[in-house]
Amino acid sequence: MNEINRPTFQVEVDDNRIAVVNILSPENDANWLPENCVEELRNVIGKAIYQQVRGILFISARPKNFIQGFKLSVLQGKTEAQLKQFSQEMQLVMRELNVLKVPVVAAIDGNCFGAGLELALACDYRIASDEVYTQFAMPQIRSGILPFSGGTQRLPRLIGLNQAADMLSSGKKVDVEHALKLGLVDMTVPANRLFEVAYQLLLENQVTKADYKKPKNLLHKWRKKLEGTPSLRNKLLDRLENRLWQRTFGNYPAVVELIELLKEPHFKQGLTFEQDTLVKLLNTETAKVLVNLKKTERAMKDKYAIRGNVRDVLQVSILGSGYMGAGIAYLTANNARIPVRIKDIHPSEIQKALRTCYDLMRQAMQKKQLREGEMIQRMNLITGGERLVAAKSTDFIIEAVYEDLKLKQRMLQEIENYYDEHAIFATNTSTFSIKEIASVAKRPENVIGFHYFSPVTKQQLVEIIPHEGTCEHTIATAIHFAIQQGKVPLLVSDTQGFFINRLLTPLLLEAMQCVIDGEAIEFIDRSLQEFGFKIGPLAMIDEMGLDVLNKATPALVNAYGERFEMPAKTELLIRNERKGCKNKRGFYMYDKHGTCLQEDKSIYHVMETITQNDLEAEEIARRCILRMINEAAWCLHEKVIQSPEEGNVASVLGTGFPQFRGGIYAYMEKVGTKEIVKQLKAHQKIYGNRFAPCPFLLVQAEK
Repeated sequence: MNEINRPTFQVEVDDNRIAVVNILSPENDANWLPENCVEELRNVIGKAIYQQVRGILFISARPKNFIQGFKLSVLQGKTEAQLKQFSQEMQLVMRELNVLKVPVVAAIDGNCFGAGLELALACDYRIASDEVYTQFAMPQIRSGILPFSGGTQRLPRLIGLNQAADMLSSGKKVDVEHALKLGLVDMTVPANRLFEVAYQLLLENQVTKADYKKPKNLLHKWRKKLEGTPSLRNKLLDRLENRLWQRTFGNYPAVVELIELLKEPHFKQGLTFEQDTLVKLLNTETAKVLVNLKKTERAMKDKYAIRGNVRDVLQVSILGSGYMGAGIAYLTANNARIPVRIKDIHPSEIQKALRTCYDLMRQAMQKKQLREGEMIQRMNLITGGERLVAAKSTDFIIEAVYEDLKLKQRMLQEIENYYDEHAIFATNTSTFSIKEIASVAKRPENVIGFHYFSPVTKQQLVEIIPHEGTCEHTIATAIHFAIQQGKVPLLVSDTQGFFINRLLTPLLLEAMQCVIDGEAIEFIDRSLQEFGFKIGPLAMIDEMGLDVLNKATPALVNAYGERFEMPAKTELLIRNERKGCKNKRGFYMYDKHGTCLQEDKSIYHVMETITQNDLEAEEIARRCILRMINEAAWCLHEKVIQSPEEGNVASVLGTGFPQFRGGIYAYMEKVGTKEIVKQLKAHQKIYGNRFAPCPFLLVQAEK
């Protein structure tokens, strides 16, 4: 059979009359439900009935991945009637599976997300591998919609309204241990015994048909009674609505629809609401931009995976043992599982870095992302010392020393004299051009920029910056290594500040200027959170460190002029040692664990400013976002990024730009260049030339 035409669900009925359904999405690197999944599932059911099977077992033929979900981009362009019919058909086929007279088992290993989890919920019994990579989620809300195959009805009836509402409204992933506690799965076993145990359960008739009308035990019986009482149900949902409003500020229509949908206690009416909600939400602006953003992100990952199709990096050396170096070492050992050596002239600093890696591993273990044995194995991959070692086997060197051009060039010359001629030198600079660093190299073709963001263990994006002499093999290897580390790579041109820092810095500078102009710290941050940022710009500065921002801006001013100048009064904060989370003193105060306590009101005295609160939240957000938009236009004009679509994904992953706005260029397109130029000129008159519109915007506005 042609691989492209191969069904995703392959049914085999054996001599014991057990139907084993192997799931394998032929055209993808993960299992996605096909567009014709209703037809395929009906074929599975039809074959099971025709051959009079005694049980059905769904299991993935792809290791570590059950079902990733359903690609919503295939639904775009469908009419409202077609969308409603699609949801209705998906619900019907799940019900047909649910009401079969024979037991149906889902054997889950790896990701079980979205419509894949809806399929598992329609089965009578769920058995999962007890591996740390096995996770469950209903992430549809992150695409601006809700489950559409009966998931909003089956999930609350299985695990309770409160827990289900939390999963549905957050889209968060649930590990297998927590899933077992919730009752989302019935049993866990080691991955290598998953098929055997699931098959045996069916063979020995140990699985009974699930009936949501008959609670499993007394606890479920009481829960059903309480959640069926309208006043109690509505009280619970009102509390949830208040919590969600504080988190989303009303920016996600799907959240509002979820609350309304969950208020309906009856199964059949709930299914009808689910169909109507798909139609209503998929046509909203929010869903359109979120679906397009996800589509672009997948295409971007595929494109870079193809370009980075080279052999794995086998051994890594990191020059510098600071917080960044330690984080890179952790990612290399934990995610890429590659031996890594930290080199530093200070043994005490190496010990600190190793301790940081150990603490990060322990945290991963506490979150059930790692087992103790795996933690020990991965920690053993990390070593440190004062000398360079493994001259022949090390093929990737990352320089993560502090920002000093002469030091970085000296490190480059040192490693070229020591390591193999094929070894790649990646510099984590955020200040200097890669060409400048590579100017002293004997093998400049092996030199590339590799720009991580802080905190390195949490930020998904890494900027990869080739200079004009970097060879294709070096670029491909850098991309491949970023993917090995679990990062999303972004190729950018070798210009000052690259892309993310150029976008983010004007936002941060304008937020500080707002404080100087008499606006309150918390009000500024909340204004940007209402716009859609998860954390405000002043909290971001505390996270990265004002001292870091202060060191980075002179080079940007030198390259681009006054629009990157730090506000004059910032010097007062620098002298007052306001380094943020690092020394627990910034725009906010922090406890010894780094938890934010409250706004530090003494900062107004330090900055010699009086809070007047003259501006509305919308005006503050507009000031900050206009600066960001203007710089995004400069980046596009100067071809810093490869496309606006990649810029959209990068702005969301790298700067925290609101996802529901589709990324910065999608937002600019929505507002329109004419309006942007008009607003920039108005702000230029009030606040000065830092708001002067980019020439590219002026040309676009003319058109």
